[in-house]
Amino acid sequence: MKKTAILILLVVTFIPFRIYSQESKNPGVSLHMAALQGNVDAIKQYIKAGTNLNVRDQFGSTPLSIAITFGRNKAAKALIDAGADLTITDSYGSTPLHLAAFFGRTEIVKALLDKGADKFLRNNNGVTAYDIAASPFDYDKVTYDKLGKALAPMGLVLNYGKIKSARLQIAKLLQPSLEDLKTVDYTPLVKDDWEVSKPAEEGLNPALVAELYLDAEHLETIYSLLVIKNGYLVAEKYFNKGSVDQLSRRASVTKSYISAMLGIALEKGCLKSIDQKMIDFFPEVADKIIDSRKKQITIKEMLQMRAGFPWEETDPTYWNIIWSGEYITPIVKVPLTKDPGTEFQYSNLTSNWLGIIISRACNTDLKSFGEENLFNPLNVKLGDWNKDRDGYYIGSGDIQFTARDMAKFGLLYLNKGECNGKQIIPSDWVKASLQSYSENVNTAGIVSGRVGRYFHDIGYGYQWWNATVGSHHFNFAWGHGGQLIILLNDMDMIVVVTADPFYGKEKHFNSWKYEKSIINVAGKFIKSLPNT
Repeated sequence: MKKTAILILLVVTFIPFRIYSQESKNPGVSLHMAALQGNVDAIKQYIKAGTNLNVRDQFGSTPLSIAITFGRNKAAKALIDAGADLTITDSYGSTPLHLAAFFGRTEIVKALLDKGADKFLRNNNGVTAYDIAASPFDYDKVTYDKLGKALAPMGLVLNYGKIKSARLQIAKLLQPSLEDLKTVDYTPLVKDDWEVSKPAEEGLNPALVAELYLDAEHLETIYSLLVIKNGYLVAEKYFNKGSVDQLSRRASVTKSYISAMLGIALEKGCLKSIDQKMIDFFPEVADKIIDSRKKQITIKEMLQMRAGFPWEETDPTYWNIIWSGEYITPIVKVPLTKDPGTEFQYSNLTSNWLGIIISRACNTDLKSFGEENLFNPLNVKLGDWNKDRDGYYIGSGDIQFTARDMAKFGLLYLNKGECNGKQIIPSDWVKASLQSYSENVNTAGIVSGRVGRYFHDIGYGYQWWNATVGSHHFNFAWGHGGQLIILLNDMDMIVVVTADPFYGKEKHFNSWKYEKSIINVAGKFIKSLPNT
């Protein structure tokens, strides 16, 4: 929404100059001026004349977006009643309802809803109007400050106290009705791999769960959504291409599995310590290393994404390496952009190298090691798992499990590495993995320690993320497209999401709206949970 507001700043600042110079020539632009002035009589004349109500000026603004921005309630209502398009979006995907929620225009929100505005529509940041209204005011204060300063000469008045109060009212208006929630079915399938229960029986408000699934029903790329409470599967539903038996790429969720296997390798004695040097496991390139810092990188720093290698999406050359499947020579070729141990930088190559280290240290392939020590003990079935050009299973992504089997992995961590009375992962490794070694990280699409409207204070452990929503601090495995295993330890709860992974060199960058949409749905649910 910050980008949307900045767009409004760019659009509206230049409106008067264009309007005054072309007012007599272009009735569409004159309609913009009438909206800016709140001149309802003039607007009605244009409506009567059959003027296109959705005409954009050269900056993309419609008459309705201008009326909403400047709080011209009567003008906005006249345009809405006359049939202005309520789904029309700006360059950032924001609809009139998004704008009305942002500016705290309560009466306009009511008018939009009365005319059937879709409150489930999301902008390019995966945000609904509710997400905007329900967020803390301070989240958007910088944008309000910029807009207020730039547009005050044109008549924009931003009363922060009123906006805060209005946003609270608008959030209530945008919440689903009890009748809407009654139609939602999230009953788990009865199979022999999970004991099922009901939310109320496990102390969870069924209405909150229903709202979660109602939101999920409007997501275009989600495959599955599961909720586990007190060890029971209490809610489950599959969407779009999803099914209970579906196996698809879980993307970077794979990294959390790699972390688990590395902890097991330490327990078995394959690895001596996470203080061992990375380069010790790659003797074929050791004498080719020019940057001496690379020889000091430890397994621990790799686990923490603090090895100094860059996030591959920052440079086309590194991005091409990811898709080349050639991962050992890049140890030499890819430069360090930070000193090892000093700063978090998300790196897929680093996770690939961790997988190779496990294979070489334990003298086996990653799949066989995982099946013997992790997957079979959990009674989960591994699907496909791609290899790199040297025959090593890819440590940064591509692992395939069903959503239910992902939930078993989450429960293993929630239970401190124990499953059915057997310690599969050492409990001290689980504890160390879920610590935060980097805080307010801002790589991989996160800005200022946030992702979406709800996740904040983003941190990173041993190939596990952590975040805070409301009063809840939690860990999560996170994969591209919106794959999630969320561990809400304080609630004894797990939330699992699978979605279209947007696999492919070109598809990858088209997913962010959909990925953020999924994260926002999960965040909204977590925020609704009671304090513990």
